[in-house]
Amino acid sequence: MAMGSLFVFFLASLCALQKVDSKSFTIDFENDRFLKDGEPFRYISGDFHYFRVPRFYWKDRLMKMKAGGLNTVQTYIAWNVHEPAQGNYNFEGDADLVSFIELANSVGLLVIVRAGPFICAEWDFGGFPAWLLKDPSITLRSSKDRRYLDAVDTWMSVVLPKLKPLLYANGGPIISVQVENEYGSSLVCDHDYMKHLEQLFRKYLGNDVILFTVDSDWQFLLACGTIPSLYATVDFGPEVDPEEAFAVMRKFTPKGPLVNSEFYTGWIDYWGEKHQTKSASVVAKSLDKILSMNASVNFYMFEDGTNFGFMSGANLNLILYKPIPTSYVYDAPLTEAGDVGTKFHVIRKTISNHENIPEIPIPPNTTKFAYGKIQMTPLSTFLDAVPKLSAHGPVNSTFPLTMEQIGQNYGFVLYRTEIPKAFINTTVTLEFTSLVRDRAIIFVGKTRQATLFRRPGQKSATLHIETNLQLDILVENTGRINAGIRMVDPKGIFGNVTLQKTPLRNWQIYPIDLNNVVSGPSNVAKNFPTKHNPLSTNAFTPTLYHGVIPNGNGSFDTFLQLPGWSKGQAFVNGFNVGRYWPVVGPQQTLFVPANVLSLNRNPASIVLLELDSSPCVNPKTCFVKFVAEPSINGPVHPIGGHP
Repeated sequence: MAMGSLFVFFLASLCALQKVDSKSFTIDFENDRFLKDGEPFRYISGDFHYFRVPRFYWKDRLMKMKAGGLNTVQTYIAWNVHEPAQGNYNFEGDADLVSFIELANSVGLLVIVRAGPFICAEWDFGGFPAWLLKDPSITLRSSKDRRYLDAVDTWMSVVLPKLKPLLYANGGPIISVQVENEYGSSLVCDHDYMKHLEQLFRKYLGNDVILFTVDSDWQFLLACGTIPSLYATVDFGPEVDPEEAFAVMRKFTPKGPLVNSEFYTGWIDYWGEKHQTKSASVVAKSLDKILSMNASVNFYMFEDGTNFGFMSGANLNLILYKPIPTSYVYDAPLTEAGDVGTKFHVIRKTISNHENIPEIPIPPNTTKFAYGKIQMTPLSTFLDAVPKLSAHGPVNSTFPLTMEQIGQNYGFVLYRTEIPKAFINTTVTLEFTSLVRDRAIIFVGKTRQATLFRRPGQKSATLHIETNLQLDILVENTGRINAGIRMVDPKGIFGNVTLQKTPLRNWQIYPIDLNNVVSGPSNVAKNFPTKHNPLSTNAFTPTLYHGVIPNGNGSFDTFLQLPGWSKGQAFVNGFNVGRYWPVVGPQQTLFVPANVLSLNRNPASIVLLELDSSPCVNPKTCFVKFVAEPSINGPVHPIGGHP
């Protein structure tokens, strides 16, 4: 190579290196826009929560988002997923946050991270770990409680360093990071807390990333929820005029790009209430106006998802506790199973009127398979199985302790005590000093006598006591409050229990671990060599059932349908696919992704913990079905109208 050519090559290489080194994502305040590597940029993003979709399907969903015209994906970080017990961290498998971000980068998507510590997301406790509630006097989202701040500081010292190498300025895809979430709605309005978080994020992330906040488009919420040194954005749905919403944002962000950080494609479902939808045409009309204003936008949600296990949250509407179903169906462009439908194509067409859509194929919808009827067999009543479900035995306490105080963060806990002999052969009133959290089945002598749900007025029950004086109270946590001013929501029995105003003492409190008995057919058979009759009393007693799925080790998505069943928890191949409650609706089926059926089980199995009633009086009707179509818009009935 000639000397002149070598010199030109050296200059070109140097320029290329400088271009890599100068990667930047910044705000051009003067011209009200983002700059990506110095060029004007507008992001069109969608929320996709990695913790609501199996890792098995991450790439499928991300590729569909890319093909749908998005250039960015936004996700929360769920603290409770990653630190289930204080000081014990999990970033493996479906919780591999770094791999998710790297995968998004590999398919050509930028990333916006909503790092918390609070996320809401209709996720249990708004993403906070349940162990924060071991002391129910804690004050959340405030600089006034050192216990809370210390936990946040420790968590951020773990998670934020994982993000730093992935920032756009460092060669990764992360263009911005959210500090807190809709803080104005907490009504705490502690700006010292927000300053503390900002300093914490800057300590670990540096200055080469945009830190932002989001609040609903009400002036008093932004005044409470943000500080001038953070970039304040708004969220609103298609029923709101974008010009009016952005006018509120401009009061706090006078210059810079307009941003809707949560543009609602649907809305939240609750057990016992009608399924929520928003029409594609209404969403598209509002989106068109947002894009015409050169605003950046993030769809909430773009991919639905599933609250597997016990992770669905709840809201408190004044005094009415409202738990959220297992399927997180937000009427998004991509369904819970990742399917593309009308809304996807309508939104894609609207985006194409403003931006170039990548010329890549849209991945096909996954194949769904109907595995058909699965015969179920009763294994054991719940009370008979307690020694196996609580292998380490009970915690003993003079008065009841909450679930968090005994280290039982999710699911169920059983409270047991002996009724004083003075109450033999009497009819008495059992009363809780506080509403049970959230559902209690009350037994005397192993006979079910009452069911209470967290509703005003449901603090007492009439009990008929004979000579068997064992009192059992099975309490179900149906989801912690995930937003608002009443988030300190310890579960189980909070307070005392009295009989005829006499406090009951000397409780045995059993933490229930259902994994002890659902880990596979061989273990189920070992645990329950003989069958038990759940109908031996005059009222249904919670019972475990088992079934085998023929040809169930395949690779197809399916949906579990429970005709004649009432309420409970379902496990497939030992995986907790979530709560079912078809008698209140609207959700009638549970999504079972292909990877769950492909877990290393032979044969594939299903275990149910049915709490209220089953179709198994007649063995011929004692079955469940695996069907090829979901049902999340079924009939609804008020929760209070059922056991």
